[in-house]
Amino acid sequence: MEKKVLFIKGYSKTPTELINDRKIIQLYIDFFTSNAGGAFDFDSEIIILEEPDIETLNNLTMLNNQDYLIVVLIGHGANKDGIQIFQLQEHTIINPGQIQYSCPKQLHIIESCRDIIDFELDIKRINRLVPKYAYGGTVKAPLTREESAQLFNSAIENADEGTLYLFACDIDESAHNFFFLQVMIDIAIYAHEYFRNSIYSAGNIFEQAKSQVNILTKGAQTPTRIGINDFPFVITII
Repeated sequence: MEKKVLFIKGYSKTPTELINDRKIIQLYIDFFTSNAGGAFDFDSEIIILEEPDIETLNNLTMLNNQDYLIVVLIGHGANKDGIQIFQLQEHTIINPGQIQYSCPKQLHIIESCRDIIDFELDIKRINRLVPKYAYGGTVKAPLTREESAQLFNSAIENADEGTLYLFACDIDESAHNFFFLQVMIDIAIYAHEYFRNSIYSAGNIFEQAKSQVNILTKGAQTPTRIGINDFPFVITII
């Protein structure tokens, strides 16, 4: 099973933002490299890019050969003419839906605002692709790292091909204080530690996170998913 997680940190406006962005990335690295999140290998299966240029994204051709790819985007964004935009660098704005590789199974998690704007921006073309989401009684010993990875990989193999996008908020909303990403991990860890003999999907964890984030923000933020596919996200401890 060939799988990878690609983290893309967009432009951080202040030193404090940079620190917080990196903390959230580390939170997800800790999760994905743990038994709970699929036991990804940090050295060979995790890629971290901070404010990369478009050429760097286009040169990640090894991702086309993966069986499964998780892409996590963290940074500033908005919604322009119904399409999500993302501030990759200080003077580079892209359509994150164009971050596409030919990997057959992909999960994209986007922690970014989606406020509607009506002024013109210089949005760089990554490629000629149309953004996809515009359409789209016995005490058992805990599973070993190898057992967790095997269960995760088997679940990926059994999943249908396609791409699932999870947005931190709906169109015309702001993403507050990394609530979405943090709640996703909180729920995932709870499921890992307190449930048994189960594999929880990204969609399952998302639906629970969606409800909690909406409550935390008093209705100001409603996470949104686009895509009918689903993929494993959490392996329970036993």
